[in-house]
Amino acid sequence: MSLYSSFYSSLSGLAANSGMLGVIGNNLANLNTIGFKGSSSSFQDLFNASLGSNGTSGNGDPMQIGLGTQLGAISQNFGQGSFQSTGNVTDMAVSGQGLFLLRRSDGSQVYSRAGNFIIDRNGFLTNSNGDQVLGWNRVNNVLTTNGTVVPIQINSGTVSPPTATTTISTTTNLNANAATGDVFSTPVQVYDSLGASHTVLVTYTKTAAAGTWNITYSSDAGTTVTGPAQAIFDNMGNLTTPATNQNITVTGWPNGAANSTIAWNIWNGATASLTGFASPSATTSTTQNGAGAGTISSLIVDQDGIITGNFTNGQTIQLAEVALATFPNMNGLSKEGNNSWSQTLSSGAPNIGAANEGGRGKILGGQLELSNVDTATEFTQLIVAQRGYQANSRIVTTADTLLQEVLNMVR
Repeated sequence: MSLYSSFYSSLSGLAANSGMLGVIGNNLANLNTIGFKGSSSSFQDLFNASLGSNGTSGNGDPMQIGLGTQLGAISQNFGQGSFQSTGNVTDMAVSGQGLFLLRRSDGSQVYSRAGNFIIDRNGFLTNSNGDQVLGWNRVNNVLTTNGTVVPIQINSGTVSPPTATTTISTTTNLNANAATGDVFSTPVQVYDSLGASHTVLVTYTKTAAAGTWNITYSSDAGTTVTGPAQAIFDNMGNLTTPATNQNITVTGWPNGAANSTIAWNIWNGATASLTGFASPSATTSTTQNGAGAGTISSLIVDQDGIITGNFTNGQTIQLAEVALATFPNMNGLSKEGNNSWSQTLSSGAPNIGAANEGGRGKILGGQLELSNVDTATEFTQLIVAQRGYQANSRIVTTADTLLQEVLNMVR
């Protein structure tokens, strides 16, 4: 073998270790890149040349000398990175397997672990490059993952429809020591079918009969309100009439809303919310289940990737759901820059579905996944690559010295 072969073997070593340094440099450069996955390099030897006329020794064993090394593979590390709480509700991190799906402006689809998302002026959930996050939107008041993925759009003008009051409850004591003709009133807020708020005034008037109160009702001008006519208590102050829950009916709302039939839950099992004890008349609580129309006040993202809107009327509505994708061979994905990967033949087809099912990880709202690059490991590899580069450079200088001696022989 010629001395020149040592030059080329060492040159391949210099190139391979230089490539390893490039991988390490890229890892360290992306130490603070959201969702970045580090890479590692591995070497493999080049084809070995045979020595001797037959290429074997006397015992038949092959006589070979290597021709150097090369980068055999650069593997991506898709291990979990740590999390950072941001307080920004549209920031998302994946805990476990899975990649966010993004649609670029040219219509191509890419995948990412970086969940630093924002809602743009058109309501689309996008990353900082303007790529749209894919998932499923609420359609016809239904959120389902059965359809194909589409860009997620959160309409800030979404209105939570009103809910008419159908049940009320009051906790009231009517003073057993009240004189005949004494009056006590309890106002109860209710909502009609259009979401307008009204007050139904329940008025109790003490009669001459022991433990007996007449009940009358009133609301907006022009309405007719009916309900149970009397509340009767025994000599222990316990309610005997009405003995069951009753309905209050309101007709003729001035805004044209539908008439209301409201269940008055006077009884909770064997316990009545009306009592007739010898203490001042008072209502300690009133509840009702209606609500007016509301607008979005805030958003939350749960572990299933469902984006839920909290509305000003106290209602919550599921607005959209973020999709995740997994691949048979994650290392087969091609890096596209801007924190994204694209599908290749080697990666296989994506398995797209909802988070927290089918082997896909959970989504953490208000969190970001940090780079999984470990500084200590990278600096250790940096030393190894540096020493490998230095060692190969020494072979070059040594071979050069030997060749110089050969050239000096002709002098």
